[in-house]
Amino acid sequence: MKNIVLGLILLPLIIACNMKQSADLIIVNSKVYTVDNSFSVESAVAVKDGLIVGVGSDSEVLAKFKSDNITDLGGAPLYPGFNDAHCHITGLGMGLSRVDLRGAKSFEQVLERLTERYKQAKPTYLVGDGWNQTQWGSDEFPDNVELSRLFPDIPVILHRIDFHAVIVNEAAIKALGISPGDNSYPQGEALMQGARFKGVFLENTAERFSNILPEPTKEEYEQMFLAAQQECFKHGLTSISHAGELAGVIEVLEGMNNAGTLKLRTDIWLTPEKETLDKYKKPFSDGRIRIGTIKLFADGALGSRGALMLEPYSDMPSTKGLPVVTQQEFDRLCGWAHENNFQVAIHCIGDAANHYALTTYAKFLEPGNDRRWRIEHAQIVDDKDLELFGKYNIVPSIQPTHATSDMLWADERIGERISNAYIYKQLLGQLGWIPSGTDFPVEEVNPMYTFHSAVFRQNSDLVPEGGFQMENALSREEALRSMTIWAAKASMEENHKGSVEVGKFADFTVLDRDIMTLEGDSIRNVKVLKTYVNGELVYELD
Repeated sequence: MKNIVLGLILLPLIIACNMKQSADLIIVNSKVYTVDNSFSVESAVAVKDGLIVGVGSDSEVLAKFKSDNITDLGGAPLYPGFNDAHCHITGLGMGLSRVDLRGAKSFEQVLERLTERYKQAKPTYLVGDGWNQTQWGSDEFPDNVELSRLFPDIPVILHRIDFHAVIVNEAAIKALGISPGDNSYPQGEALMQGARFKGVFLENTAERFSNILPEPTKEEYEQMFLAAQQECFKHGLTSISHAGELAGVIEVLEGMNNAGTLKLRTDIWLTPEKETLDKYKKPFSDGRIRIGTIKLFADGALGSRGALMLEPYSDMPSTKGLPVVTQQEFDRLCGWAHENNFQVAIHCIGDAANHYALTTYAKFLEPGNDRRWRIEHAQIVDDKDLELFGKYNIVPSIQPTHATSDMLWADERIGERISNAYIYKQLLGQLGWIPSGTDFPVEEVNPMYTFHSAVFRQNSDLVPEGGFQMENALSREEALRSMTIWAAKASMEENHKGSVEVGKFADFTVLDRDIMTLEGDSIRNVKVLKTYVNGELVYELD
């Protein structure tokens, strides 16, 4: 009789347990920022087949789901996987093997780092990334005399922090085959010292120096991408928009996608070479890859005075910057994109570049359209052009760390026009949403720097006190949305990722502290505990 009674007591529990849905993963005891429409906060998530199948309190999720894999986060905060809306994964992969010149306080320090690498490896060429003459006191570009003396026999190519200028030695110039005054380069893209090259080249001519380097093999590209992917996971990134790539390299990424080694969700933008556009004529998504955007350039960078301005530079009245794409070519490519249903994303720093791009877009876009054509950086926008973002539903894509990297010297370049620069809150007001990224490896990969710069408008030294032009700071909620759901929306993927909601990809970032409540001066030191993509743990802090 006792056994019968016990059976009657246990039977409902057994039935209830058997009625639970099986999950591959259940996460409990967390602070889950769903980033849904109401910005709700829960504590548990259930995952099945790479998708989120349940979100709620611990008791709600555990009552509905069962799993052999239950992870207790001990109260740690969980967010939608971070999404860098503008970056360069190939550049990051290559940069991990190059000489890191970031933070060098003088050209002499640059030369010291190059000499140290040469002694270690004895390479047949040297490439370095990240020098920034605005940190050297005088803000003057150096010449290449000492660089050529130290390295007379091998090409040396050193990219400025924004990748819109290089310093090269004479061996590199000889290898490229250009001479002062010939017709092989635009004269404004070569800085001169009397009748000779100074060694500093800008924009398209700077880019040409990459042609003298050996092309990586397929296997070398794969290893670079794997290293870069792991660097992204280390910083909590689960998705990126890769801002510009050629067909041959895209094929490597497609092969990795097919093999299952590409786990990072990668929105690849096409560079406008004929071979690339001929191969990828229609937008598509496949596994971890999306292709649906072409990447263009309207101008260069502010630091090298290549940004295209409506009026001359305040610290160099002889120039207004450099245009990069002709009106004819811009119109042709916009027409191609419009016809083939591609997004257009164009790099615009100066106010003239933004005016040029916005008014050109207006030729092709109707008010109220949902094509989500983008202005990348939207760094300096004239007052009269601001409304064009809202009128034609043009997406301003921002990089908050650019503001805090540039703020200590940008006013020297553009004077009072600084009030029209890095106007993120005003840009947000145009559409009611705004995506953000880093432009890595121009800036560092870490999304914590993005969040801190967007909200507190300070650099790594917590300067300036009180923040830079705080009227254009984002709120914490806005900054988090810009790194998650709004970044997904910018690449037409908001229905699949960007928030912790049932039916979306199980992409999560778990931090050791809560950036939504933490003191601002501690945010840059927050660590990623775990990164999940498709419910798979792809990174865990040792």
